[in-house]
Amino acid sequence: MSGKEHGKQPKVVVVQANLDCGGAATAEQIVCASGEAVREAIEHALDGRSHGVMLRVNEKTLAKLDALVEAGICDSRSGAATFMIHEGVRANEDLFCRVEETTVQISALKAQLQELVGDSRKLEGA
Repeated sequence: MSGKEHGKQPKVVVVQANLDCGGAATAEQIVCASGEAVREAIEHALDGRSHGVMLRVNEKTLAKLDALVEAGICDSRSGAATFMIHEGVRANEDLFCRVEETTVQISALKAQLQELVGDSRKLEGA
């Protein structure tokens, strides 16, 4: 059964590789997972894509997107970007939970301020 059938997100493990093809030290990240796990992770990331977002990336990020497409891991730069964003959000889930909680608090404080301003306008008009 796939990860989706159990409601789980497929796991893709990223590790540091310290050697390039010529044996020189690098800091490139490589994916260590079965082809099936990578395919499931990409399918999971691409599920339900209904919103378009235009973005600009630097040369290094573009090279990573193109590498995913060239390797046949993703069908397009758009799919590669979606996969990378999805995995980045998943890897930083705790941070995004805190951001969302703070955003809710900010919205509540804004509503309170708007209510105060509305009340003060009513007093001035009386």
